[in-house]
Amino acid sequence: MPTTIAPPRIGLRNILFATDLELPAHAALFCALDLARRYGAALYTVNVLPHLPFVEAAQPDPEQMKLLAMQKLAALTEPFADIKHKELIEQGEVPEALARLVEEYDIDLIVIGTGARKGLEKLLLGSIAEEVFRTAACPVLTVGPHVTHWEIDGKLRRILFATDFGIESVHALPYALSLAESNQARLTLLHVAPEPGTPLPEPEPGTLPLLDPSEVVASGEKQLHSLIPEGMALWHEPEYLVQFGPTAETILRIGQDADLIVLGVKRPGMLTKHLGAGVAYKIACEALSPVLSVGPRYHG
Repeated sequence: MPTTIAPPRIGLRNILFATDLELPAHAALFCALDLARRYGAALYTVNVLPHLPFVEAAQPDPEQMKLLAMQKLAALTEPFADIKHKELIEQGEVPEALARLVEEYDIDLIVIGTGARKGLEKLLLGSIAEEVFRTAACPVLTVGPHVTHWEIDGKLRRILFATDFGIESVHALPYALSLAESNQARLTLLHVAPEPGTPLPEPEPGTLPLLDPSEVVASGEKQLHSLIPEGMALWHEPEYLVQFGPTAETILRIGQDADLIVLGVKRPGMLTKHLGAGVAYKIACEALSPVLSVGPRYHG
């Protein structure tokens, strides 16, 4: 079982807001701007243009595309007069471009919107967003199209932390604890187990084996309690839940009243049955609140 230490309060100095300038990004922009004001952080807004290896008559002119993007960014950032901000235009693949900016500007948090497109566009958008939050060297706040839970004062009142008890949860839990403490928020710790009787492969170290449902609940609640560092006092006694069912759907159901969902996510290619391929992205796209994902490259 990974060890959790009591975290310091989370501080944000530099926030990177990524936008394609086409999707309705008002909710994501509002969250990024609100966080920048609340933490006194600098806000970097970036649009990543695709590489155009050659130009044909039917293709848009690269310089014209860049000029149009700069004009849209300028219009988007008009409300930023009261904070330190900078507009950036990058070219290339989105995850790689954001990774460069995270290092160059010492970014503490990426904020990115996820859309509700259909068909191939949705799949492509999903793979990009998921690659960002699974590979980023800093936490990523995804803001989906259904987000309604973000108070005007940025106050977090209910936080849901979902865990499969894997090592990745250690990266995300300090954020859940720190944000709960600094916001005086109620914290719910949730573990989702498969439906009783579901056949499972050999369990990974640190995960729950297939047991009697009552044993699963008792063992899961005990592990959830152990995640709170000894001597750490939150404003409210945490709620500990072990639920049975599909992982994404269960987290979304429990998180309906949350202001923030916090997840530890695995590196692509190392996905397991709990927070597995597509599950974290489904949560990010369908949640009513922003989702804070902390990947394996982040070590605080």
